[in-house]
Amino acid sequence: MGRSPLLSSDGLAMRMLTSPYLAVTLAMVFWAGSTVVVRGVREEVPPFGLSFWRTMLGAALVLPFAWRPLVRQLELVRRHFWMLMLLSFLLIVAGNAVLFLALQYTLAINVGVLNSFEPLLIIVVAWAIFRDPVTFNQLAGVLVSLLGVFALIGRGDPRAILELDFNAGDILVLFAYVSWAFYAACLRLAPRELDPRAMLFLILFMGAMQLIPFYAIEWAVDRPMTFGLPAISAIVGLAVFSSAGAIFLWNYSIRHLGPARAGFFIHLIVAFTVIMAIVFLGEVFAWFHGLGIALIGIGIYLSLYRGRGERG
Repeated sequence: MGRSPLLSSDGLAMRMLTSPYLAVTLAMVFWAGSTVVVRGVREEVPPFGLSFWRTMLGAALVLPFAWRPLVRQLELVRRHFWMLMLLSFLLIVAGNAVLFLALQYTLAINVGVLNSFEPLLIIVVAWAIFRDPVTFNQLAGVLVSLLGVFALIGRGDPRAILELDFNAGDILVLFAYVSWAFYAACLRLAPRELDPRAMLFLILFMGAMQLIPFYAIEWAVDRPMTFGLPAISAIVGLAVFSSAGAIFLWNYSIRHLGPARAGFFIHLIVAFTVIMAIVFLGEVFAWFHGLGIALIGIGIYLSLYRGRGERG
């Protein structure tokens, strides 16, 4: 019996399952939930301890799938060792762990505001380092999506954005997002022939190893890690969805879409956070929710649209 056309390599289902647009959207769903989780357990779980154990567990979960390609490509890994170390530092240490630290001091809503500038940061970094072209549609898309983010965060009142109370933790948030922008732009420097499973394991494992000094200092100076139910639940959830799942999907989308085009989808984090609040926390859907989500969608469409003069 032949394969169904729907599931064939050129079938609709296969194209959807391997779509970089689906991959980047799911990554944003996972990261939307992780910000809320980290902020919610901040009293019980120290940031570097949480970051270390969820990254280490993520690496352990990926290892059975990555082992064979990793052994087969050890020579390739050896040649690109320091670039892989740099990428893991940018994403895991200077990005994720610093954001976890920032969430000890700042509100999730402030993170959402600063997060809205991430697509622009990626465009700027990619242009500055690699001279990636920037189109009018890309800039227009960023601005329209930015309006949508502000509509959601400000609940339809522009004055609410101006009244937000920013603090020192927000400087750490901005530092983390700049690091993520460099990661997105520099991912192209990793060897394209490196198996994605091996790549994911190396990013997680190398990142966890680089977190050890920060974790040790936190344990000695601030507070030790205690493995109660909140800590274990957060570690497992973040390891599966935010570490292994989201990073794999994010890498895949950057490889296929490029850093700038994938970066536009970051605005979906705020939209998905709002949707989760409505579905799981009982928040009432209001007109500004619809407006904000619609503007984000329009902005992403504009940024991805290529006119005749831009088609490759």
